[in-house]
Amino acid sequence: MPKLIFEGPLISFFGKYVEIKKNGSIIDLLMDIDKAGILIDKSMRIKPGIIILLNGKDTRLLDKSLVNTRVLSETDEVTFIPVNHGG
Repeated sequence: MPKLIFEGPLISFFGKYVEIKKNGSIIDLLMDIDKAGILIDKSMRIKPGIIILLNGKDTRLLDKSLVNTRVLSETDEVTFIPVNHGG
């Protein structure tokens, strides 16, 4: 079961950990749990301001299509870190 880990204010929406009992890409799994559109927009893309780590590696530094296409394995951990802005 892939494990989704949420940091910062995302914890109040999803909890700290969510284990998913099905396979799919990061977007596929988020569509199941993000009914309010906190992380994904109407065009099924991750909203700006969210850093995604796959097994501790920043997905922005990996293949760009990874978030949409790579099917997660049972041992994968995906961490969502919001980039908070303030002033």
